[in-house]
Amino acid sequence: MSNNMQDIKHEKIEDMLVAYIAARGTFEDSPPKWMSRFNVLRESCEGLICGSAMALYDYGVYTKGVHVDLCYPVTERVESDDIKSKIIEGVEVLSLTHYGLYEKMGETYKKLYSFMREHEVVPTAYGREVYLEYHADEPERNATELQAVLHKWETRFARHVERVLGLKAREAVMKDSDLLYTIESTAHDKAKWLKAAMETLDGLTDEEQKFEILSCCAHEFSDRRTAKLRAVYKEAGNIEAVIKFMHEDPDWYEKPVRKGNVIYVRKVPYDVKGYENAKTEADKRKSYCHCMLVRRHLEEGISPTFCYCGTGWYRQYWEGVLGEPVKIEVLKSLLKGDDHCELAIHLP
Repeated sequence: MSNNMQDIKHEKIEDMLVAYIAARGTFEDSPPKWMSRFNVLRESCEGLICGSAMALYDYGVYTKGVHVDLCYPVTERVESDDIKSKIIEGVEVLSLTHYGLYEKMGETYKKLYSFMREHEVVPTAYGREVYLEYHADEPERNATELQAVLHKWETRFARHVERVLGLKAREAVMKDSDLLYTIESTAHDKAKWLKAAMETLDGLTDEEQKFEILSCCAHEFSDRRTAKLRAVYKEAGNIEAVIKFMHEDPDWYEKPVRKGNVIYVRKVPYDVKGYENAKTEADKRKSYCHCMLVRRHLEEGISPTFCYCGTGWYRQYWEGVLGEPVKIEVLKSLLKGDDHCELAIHLP
């Protein structure tokens, strides 16, 4: 670990069997709110617990609030009306330990995510808190490891370049990534590498191949939200019901429109208030773009090909709903010079 990371650790966490109770909370909730449920969980898992209590956060389920799984690592499965068990997949995280009062945990989170923003390290919509030490009567002795689960975009990209184009193409496209695209690389170096990688990819692919590679690199869309949409589709038997549900669901922030066999989506701004209050077109564009890897580099000539990555978000849930492949066209994007991003989802 370099001095630049300032006590932040890069860790690989292996698969883990946990017993858990599912809940819904807010970003302001702290472990004391969950303590009665942790107590129930601990009593039910007596003799089987093999690690510290954990909270697993899924930020992608609701617009307001988060889904939380309150967990203990266990040696055997535990099942009851309220308690379930599952294996959580291994992940890479950046972590930072918070010592003391939970009320001040936000300061430690700020330090962790400030590093990630500065170095454009892409997080997922998942986070973890591991309660290494909990002292109800002496909260200054508490120790909590805060874990930001990493998206590892470059790893996904390399894998799918090889899958579609082969090993030689992967080696060409990923040239110098081990030097310019690491956890501690500067934002400038990451943008420089990304620009070169997209230019190389453009010379090797057609539009269908670009879509197939990059749409598989997008952020994971919440399985819980996909399951909700799938249930609506299966019950109604038509896509119109899904679109109607999206328009009526307060947790859905985009309003797709269907015309014939195509669904059109115009992305909402990443920072709505920043977008509305922007004084210049440049500030407006920065507030609009959702992608951490290009938000600060919109004028640096990164190929619009990269915007196929964003189509993967929509590909995941529409294919999850329909159970069939869909094709997605980028009609407008900031990297193309437009002032907003618009996609066309071609239904099977």
